[in-house]
Amino acid sequence: MIKLFGRMLPALWRGTTGELLPADQPLGSRFRVLPHDIDLNRHLNNGRYLQLIDVNRMEWLLRTGIAGIIRRERWKPILGATAIQFRRELRLWDEGVATTRLLGWDPRWVYLEHRIETPCGRPVALALARAGFRARGAWVPVERLRAALPYALAAPVLPRQVSAWAALDAELAGAMTNVGGPAPAAMPLLDPV
Repeated sequence: MIKLFGRMLPALWRGTTGELLPADQPLGSRFRVLPHDIDLNRHLNNGRYLQLIDVNRMEWLLRTGIAGIIRRERWKPILGATAIQFRRELRLWDEGVATTRLLGWDPRWVYLEHRIETPCGRPVALALARAGFRARGAWVPVERLRAALPYALAAPVLPRQVSAWAALDAELAGAMTNVGGPAPAAMPLLDPV
């Protein structure tokens, strides 16, 4: 936990002192892979990617003014789901850039893209995240957040990968509600060639 504060405190500082960033603009933050970040394979541990994404997302929320709205309205931010794909490794002392970008929203969820890249732009990992807000036991419509922003924000068309991921997420949610019931039928194997 203490190790995470070494990244959170500078991000908090940048997030609260940097100029306002429109929510449709990406925000990148540099980091270096430190000894406490690596696993037995001597590369950035897969769980640490999610922590780096969390820190970058927190800075993005602060810079875009969304964190202030959440605090003022007393909304509770909820991370509904995250999916990540790893492309290449970052080794000890390597530099990386974590970037958060708004992809769009539906009535309940905000969809974000998180990229980890090398400083020269080579992709390392890509994550999608879905977040919402709750207040007094109910979901806050995303349009309320959009209306509270101090700048205009046009509604983008959700990219295809968000629809595909949402379908997979719905399947996983269905599997979670089946706990204790009969196991779902196994998927047949492909015929060998």
